[in-house]
Amino acid sequence: MTRRLPRAPGGRRAVPVVLVAATALLLAGCGGGDDEASGRTPVADVTIDPRGADGTIAPGERPYFAEDSPWNTRVDGAPVDPRSKEMMELATLRLGVRESGDRVVVQPRRIEDPVYINTESWTTPVVAGGQPTDVVCRQARCGDGDDTVVLDIPADIDPDPRYDGWFTILDSTESVAYDLWRARREDDGSISYHFMRKWDLDGPGYSPPHVVGARGSGLPLFAGLIRPGELQAGEIDHALAISVPGPAEGSFVQPASSTDGNGSADSLPEGARIRLRADVVPQPPIDPETGRPVRLTAQQQRLADAIVVALRTYGAIVVDRARVPTLYAQRDVTADLIRGNELQGLFLDDFEVVELPAQRHQYPPEHESAGSTSTGRD
Repeated sequence: MTRRLPRAPGGRRAVPVVLVAATALLLAGCGGGDDEASGRTPVADVTIDPRGADGTIAPGERPYFAEDSPWNTRVDGAPVDPRSKEMMELATLRLGVRESGDRVVVQPRRIEDPVYINTESWTTPVVAGGQPTDVVCRQARCGDGDDTVVLDIPADIDPDPRYDGWFTILDSTESVAYDLWRARREDDGSISYHFMRKWDLDGPGYSPPHVVGARGSGLPLFAGLIRPGELQAGEIDHALAISVPGPAEGSFVQPASSTDGNGSADSLPEGARIRLRADVVPQPPIDPETGRPVRLTAQQQRLADAIVVALRTYGAIVVDRARVPTLYAQRDVTADLIRGNELQGLFLDDFEVVELPAQRHQYPPEHESAGSTSTGRD
């Protein structure tokens, strides 16, 4: 593969700390839109110590989901899927369409950009603590929402409507989290939304097939994030979330429960687990302006090494589509920890696909239309 060097992309909460997490792309969001901003990831507006005044770990740093959840199981000894190489190649193909006379022409474009760690732009505020706030659905079909619920939410953290209004509320007292879609702060201080998915923080971390979520794959918005406490400890003991340019259209594998893939039908499906190959030695990131290697500080290299170990040991679960291969860090992982380019010596062909589950689910299912399975996310 001929590799092009990209322009550098731009750029939970304990009670009462705020963790603002980046769970979507700087360069492409859930709807596939592009953001052409460039420059180094800016310093986030909130920095936290993962431990509270009482010495306990903040909810945003607690382990998410059951011990045997796909998010918490190792795959360094798992077999490689027989179609691994083919699926990884197809995952780099971003499909576009154009009209040519009376025909619609599909134009595949191979994305050769390296892996980017997103800490900004399409972000999901993940909050806990604050003041009692009404959370109310704005439409008839609300997912797990129904009547108005009252949750503790900081008054100064709002959903951003530009990025699908993604918003996650952690309720540490009940060990649950609420993912909201198209959420917004109303004039009366309440939070309204179009769709809610409720997650048991001690549960499996995914839903049964064909159950949709706030994210296109149905997976939690906050799962698989690179978090500040684990970076500072130099150890990440869970799978990461990753988006790829061309995930398969029309099918998924568990733990995904739906898909918004727009790639080849034979491509890497959402829900697949990929793993950094054991023979890959990560190369230094390259400055796109000068073409020279970027010198990482000792701290940056240590943190990059921790992520690499996680990618070899736990791998990454495909959660969405993106303009470039993208991992996600909490937004409060500041430039003092991650600038976003630390792994830009890695490319998708440095990864392999862990053997897929036997069943690949069609989406939407044959017996239902897309509208009837959307649960209000149309």
